[in-house]
Amino acid sequence: MTNTASEPLTFEPLTVAQLRDRAKALRAELPDSAADVDARNVDATDGMRRLQEAGLFRYHLPIEYGGISDADPTRHVEDFFEIICDVMAGDSSAGMNYVVQTLVTLQIFDPGNGLPESTRREMARLILEDGVRLVASNSETGSRTGPVTGRPVDGGILVNGTKTFNTNSGGGGWALVGLALEGKRERRHALVPLDQDGVTCRHDWDVMGQRGTHSQTIDYRDVFVPDGYYFGSVMTPILVTYVYLAHSAIMLGPGYGAFDAAVQYVRGLDRASLPEFASATEDPLIRKRIGEFAVRLDCARAFLLRCAKKLETWQESFGSDTEASIEAFSVKVACVQAALEVTSGIFDLTGARSTSSKYRFDRFWRNARTFSLHDPTDAKDVWIGDWYLNGKEPPVVAMLRV
Repeated sequence: MTNTASEPLTFEPLTVAQLRDRAKALRAELPDSAADVDARNVDATDGMRRLQEAGLFRYHLPIEYGGISDADPTRHVEDFFEIICDVMAGDSSAGMNYVVQTLVTLQIFDPGNGLPESTRREMARLILEDGVRLVASNSETGSRTGPVTGRPVDGGILVNGTKTFNTNSGGGGWALVGLALEGKRERRHALVPLDQDGVTCRHDWDVMGQRGTHSQTIDYRDVFVPDGYYFGSVMTPILVTYVYLAHSAIMLGPGYGAFDAAVQYVRGLDRASLPEFASATEDPLIRKRIGEFAVRLDCARAFLLRCAKKLETWQESFGSDTEASIEAFSVKVACVQAALEVTSGIFDLTGARSTSSKYRFDRFWRNARTFSLHDPTDAKDVWIGDWYLNGKEPPVVAMLRV
């Protein structure tokens, strides 16, 4: 941890339009490395490097540090989710890592969190010049050690405990660790370099999908965090809704990835489903299914982007915080349904030969199905229905699951 407050930050000016264009290009460029990452079950290192080189890590940095949106979750929201959808379509593991990267950036540079300027400037430099990876170290599901705590000591706190789901940690970097500060009611977040003494990364991420997220378990044992590197944690209704939309985009990405791969494959297919047609591209059944998939995905995407746009005018767009939450729930359900339908249905178009492991087309379904289990879609349907039928607000536990 170094103080770099006096050193100027230099950067190439970038616009939102430029970042959108670069994300669209990456959609076509990332699938090969994504398939390799899936095959070898390793971190999406190459994908993350290419995102950083494209300038996408700068999205939620403050403008004074070379960023785009001033760490404000109501600025350029629709543009941002367009970018996420394209990145996710190219590489859903790198895309999910990128979502975490940007959400943590939002939290670090929230102007009301009390972090000193020296810490902000150091983190901006690490992101801007070194491409440091950021981890949201929050989940304690399945941990038997109890909640992660911070014990006050001279000059800082000692962090102890285990976090069980640490997306984007495969490339090192810094974790933003959620904790309970001893003797205080409020939650805190502490900035911890993953190469610091007392931090143990278990490298135990071995699941069927989203393999390149390397969402491993991390243990913290008497990890010292100095004053000025931890702050109060406040999840506003806007940020909670923002997170739900991010989850929706994570779901939708594999659907578009599967669609892109299927269309490209079918164009070169020499066999139609019906013998009277010379090629797959002339087969009306195949064309019908592709049309259905396109409509399903684009409807979910339009719903996502409409809700994202409404975040830019929060007060005028939603009658209440609950109304916003219900709409975000609905968006996620639509994205889950679209992604699972398309990722499982593409094999009806591509045929038995496409199930060869060299294509790894099954990764799209495995990625979508894995993340769809993050929280139950059926429960979302119940809470949405209860809202429309009875005006009942969802329970607090429904708002944000980690």
